[in-house]
Amino acid sequence: MMPKMPLSESIKPIKNASAASNEHPIGGAMEDRSSESILWVAFLQGSDSALAKIFEQYAHKLFNYGRQFTKDTEIINDAVQDVFYQVIRSKHKLGMAQSIKYYLFSSFRRRLLRLIKQRKRVVLDEDFEKTHGFRLHVDPDYHSIGTQFTVDQRKILEEACNRLPVRQREILSLYFFEGLSYKEIAHIMEFSQVKSARKLLYRTLDSLHGMLEKHKDILRMLFVLVG
Repeated sequence: MMPKMPLSESIKPIKNASAASNEHPIGGAMEDRSSESILWVAFLQGSDSALAKIFEQYAHKLFNYGRQFTKDTEIINDAVQDVFYQVIRSKHKLGMAQSIKYYLFSSFRRRLLRLIKQRKRVVLDEDFEKTHGFRLHVDPDYHSIGTQFTVDQRKILEEACNRLPVRQREILSLYFFEGLSYKEIAHIMEFSQVKSARKLLYRTLDSLHGMLEKHKDILRMLFVLVG
């Protein structure tokens, strides 16, 4: 167990994530990275309120992301808390983060998979990944991709996405829902090259093209959003 750090009382186990299910809406307004930079600088300069705000904004996102890999909420909570404790403890060594989300997601994913392996629990099982991991949900309440489709089109797109392999569902989640770049996704998903992430996304879109061949209108809008 890591020693208690300043503000550790604010970093408590997450019992219920803000999104009750483990479905990820595709699409979402990307955070203003200039605001992120200001928040991160305030944290580095010792602002307790900045740290609390970072935790409030991202802890549940990390928890929901972790639920795509395992049903064990204890391990997920431990990984979330370990990441924030490490951020606090290493604050004096940290430089400017271009994206707080990217920094936290990449650290969290590595920590979570390490904990799963260390504890040797059967939580990262293939059946769980295939049936529950990264179930995608096109939410009309989010801007970007969600607002582009009708109810029927969203349902068709969701069903097609959730027939994809889990690795392809993960990259759709990170690209469309979290708004991460190819470079950030490559690092988070542990690709050796950025082009590997781009190829996986294009391969994913090719698969969707085959599934949605009769729905050219959906495909047209989807490819426009990829850019």
